[in-house]
Amino acid sequence: MSRHSSPTGHLQVTQEGKNGQRVYRAVWRDADGVRGAKSLGPAHVRDSGRRSARGAIIWRAGDGPRPTPEHLTPKDAQEQLDAILSELAGDTEERDEASQLHTLFDATQGWVAERHRDKDLKRTTLTGYEVMFERLYRDLGTETPLQDFLDGRLRGYFDDFPSYKVISEKTATRARAEGKNVELVEVERWTAQPHDSLPVEIATKDEAVRIADELPGTWHHLRRGAYRVVPLNAQRPKSVTYAKAKELEADGWIVARRKKRLWMLVAPAAAQTRNEYRDIFSACLNYAVRQRWIPANPLVEVKRRSKREQRERVLRRDDFYDPSEIDRLLKHAPRVFEEAFWLCGAHAGLRLSGEALGLRWGAVDFNALVLRPYDNWVLGQLDTPKTSDCEAIPMTPRLARALLKLKQRGYATSDEDFVFISQLEPGRPVRDKPLRAAFKLACQEAGLKPIKMYNLRHSFGTSLAAKGVDVRTIQGLMRHARLNTTEQYMAYAPRPELANQITRALDPESLPENVTPIRAASTASFLERLEEEIPAKWLHEVERIFAEGNIPLPAPDDSVIPGAGAESRRHLAAVEAPQDR
Repeated sequence: MSRHSSPTGHLQVTQEGKNGQRVYRAVWRDADGVRGAKSLGPAHVRDSGRRSARGAIIWRAGDGPRPTPEHLTPKDAQEQLDAILSELAGDTEERDEASQLHTLFDATQGWVAERHRDKDLKRTTLTGYEVMFERLYRDLGTETPLQDFLDGRLRGYFDDFPSYKVISEKTATRARAEGKNVELVEVERWTAQPHDSLPVEIATKDEAVRIADELPGTWHHLRRGAYRVVPLNAQRPKSVTYAKAKELEADGWIVARRKKRLWMLVAPAAAQTRNEYRDIFSACLNYAVRQRWIPANPLVEVKRRSKREQRERVLRRDDFYDPSEIDRLLKHAPRVFEEAFWLCGAHAGLRLSGEALGLRWGAVDFNALVLRPYDNWVLGQLDTPKTSDCEAIPMTPRLARALLKLKQRGYATSDEDFVFISQLEPGRPVRDKPLRAAFKLACQEAGLKPIKMYNLRHSFGTSLAAKGVDVRTIQGLMRHARLNTTEQYMAYAPRPELANQITRALDPESLPENVTPIRAASTASFLERLEEEIPAKWLHEVERIFAEGNIPLPAPDDSVIPGAGAESRRHLAAVEAPQDR
């Protein structure tokens, strides 16, 4: 039975056009109270002299025949209004019936399929959605009818919305000892496995040996009267999205819904986390409304939570290393392998570990001394970078030397080979967990504050900003889709002109003392730009003038990006120069 009221409506006669022609207009409210109106056509009516209880004119058919077939008498107009109300009532009944059949699972998977079709989402994005849906299924029920969410339960759900972070059993034990809230949560996820990877159970040893030779495969004794034969190169069941599971199932893969128990740290969710779940869930419910599974989105009443208190307007100094700290870190790198990997983040701004692990030798150009990061290694597979723009990134001499030493390893050095691989698995990049462990240990040995390995990319951006590189150049080198993402680094950019103005306005007496070093720093950067922008003969003249004025010229620095002329030759020489570790 429908929980909505029946549609209602009435007729109006209005005058439209320059000649004031009378027109019938239908006005109604549907079962959800939404108002609607429609012009039906010219009216063939006259005033009956009677009035309704509200004082409206009661019309009757006009005198004589209708002027045109389109003209409507009161009876004709009422029939059209009745047809409209009947159609609205039928839609309401269909929605009520459909809402009993469609569930939370239908809404989430229908929405993500529509979005993937329209936006061509990345594999990592689809995986992220699947993890969020798994949380919603666990909390609200996979097969819960959408109609049940109209009772207001979602307000309470998002008022007290905790976050769940997967942790190891060892971390869970330590967290419990510290009094933190830790739970062992059972989750269900879709898995897929090739059909030829399934093990076979055999009753006798002789039969197990024979089948292992035929497959080929390996056999193991399970228990008395039971042996298991596992095909060679068998793949374990891997977690996949629902859409991918259905796609693989059509190709003959074994698809199952497997349960898993995970230790999770439970804490109040940040505003950003809560808003993300609320927005994705709301988008799924909007999809259900478009499909007429439910009359309205119940999450409209649940407002987004303000993130103002948690918003970071400036990248904190504790979140990255400066160049001297990077140098201390690299001195404790166990091998040139780790040194080159960390330099990809600190000196090239690559995203660690995805873009660095996806780096191939064909993207390392030792002639032009640039990197071109085309690929991204995410969740054990090759994918495209986070942003489509790929700008060539100049290599520092230290990064180029480290990569050059790495290429002398004697295996997997063709253009299609990955840079960061192990000799045991030359066909795929190494796993990032040992690299993170080595990074954490090196930070401790160097006496540095702990940061995430990914934050070496922040060191790259802040170091460029501190040396006066403009924001657009940093945006291109770091491959940011939006400029406001890059602007967080500009808090560390020098502003000598503004400092000069502030000093003149607020502290004019100390102006010579404060402004002089700023001008000296500007002179160095000015001379570096001159080398690229003016002919060599004029550069010599500038050097002579500076020499006469006893102004020291800036010394060549490894951080200078290679360009034309003498500076490029100094840069190339620095790359080829040996360096003792």
